[in-house]
Amino acid sequence: MKTLPLGLSLLAILALSACGDSGTTDGAGQDAVTAYDGTEPWFVLNAIPSEQQPYGLDVYKAKCLSCHGDVGQGVDGHPALKGMTPAAMQTKLRDYRDGKLQGTQAAAKSGLSDAEIAAVSLYAGE
Repeated sequence: MKTLPLGLSLLAILALSACGDSGTTDGAGQDAVTAYDGTEPWFVLNAIPSEQQPYGLDVYKAKCLSCHGDVGQGVDGHPALKGMTPAAMQTKLRDYRDGKLQGTQAAAKSGLSDAEIAAVSLYAGE
């Protein structure tokens, strides 16, 4: 009677494999990866070779440290970064760079590439 448990196991495996993920879609039949809107910084960095990815700490030291401090606490009236998610930080930095937001930060952020923005957002965002 050992064939019954073996047969049930094989049946269960076949049933589970038939229910497996045949590809992730966004509901409209489009592959979710190609339909992604780019709001997550990791997506930007994963799109470029690892040897070309900037380090968030390096970008932070070069472009952010003087106004936002060692731990993002904000210096001399510049805002603290605490509480910003990486996605929110990336969106805000892109908006400053692209001229959608104005302020003293705009000049400092205007020269950042998408990859640098993604890297520093992952580094400094919570």
